[in-house]
Amino acid sequence: MTERDETKQEFERALHRLRQLPDAARARVQSRFSQALLDETFDLDTPRGPLKFVLLGRGAGIRAMCALTKQPATIEWIESFRPDSVFWDVGANVGVYALYAALRGDARVVAFEPAAVNFFLLAANCEANGLDARVDCLLVGLGSDKSIGHMAVSQFVPAESFRFRGTSVPRHPTQQAALILSMDQLVEEYGVACPNYVKVDVPALTEAILVGGPRLLARPEVRELHVEMREDSSTGQRIVEMLSQIGFEIVSRPAHGGTTDLTFAKPGSRAEALT
Repeated sequence: MTERDETKQEFERALHRLRQLPDAARARVQSRFSQALLDETFDLDTPRGPLKFVLLGRGAGIRAMCALTKQPATIEWIESFRPDSVFWDVGANVGVYALYAALRGDARVVAFEPAAVNFFLLAANCEANGLDARVDCLLVGLGSDKSIGHMAVSQFVPAESFRFRGTSVPRHPTQQAALILSMDQLVEEYGVACPNYVKVDVPALTEAILVGGPRLLARPEVRELHVEMREDSSTGQRIVEMLSQIGFEIVSRPAHGGTTDLTFAKPGSRAEALT
């Protein structure tokens, strides 16, 4: 029997004993156990120092353990930021890249996550690392205009990549409403800091998100975009054409897990970063 099998059997025995308790006693034990899990973080050593991740559900643990290895090119991209920059993490999930950027100490981070269960972990991870003063966590989705969207999401499956209904076959029958704002509205109407670097990891809505920011993306302060997308798709080709008209060009195409993270930059922005 493997160690994993033994652990599974021990867990099942403990769960069986828990179910034999009277309802009130079981509720007290469950609440204390849940609190203990939240208090016990997963600690990860990074080139910028240690990071703590709150463990809530299997997905949160997987994201924590794979923080540096799932998309190493994204970590390298964050390392290339010019000092005192503003970074937008669109589709932040539990905050892996928002946290790593905040560890720099010279970057201001705005993290967007519309799924409530993931937003809780995002904010909790910022608090656990003492980075809540460097990261503004916003419970909002980005799109082409102001609206209310509905996500196919379960609040009992944390750290999953959820989709808005209508963009794909839903994994979950339950839904959550979410406020959607455009990038232009966030800056012009709500006073969110203009970004120098933007990561967009919302594959089904990438085009709508970028369509919602023509004035923002044209600003000289916006230096680079890091976008998960399929360049050879019809949507990908439209995105490349749209960004090229604003002045962006593709400077790297790192692949991971069957998808590609395209980095777009304005001419001269990288040369300026080296001076």
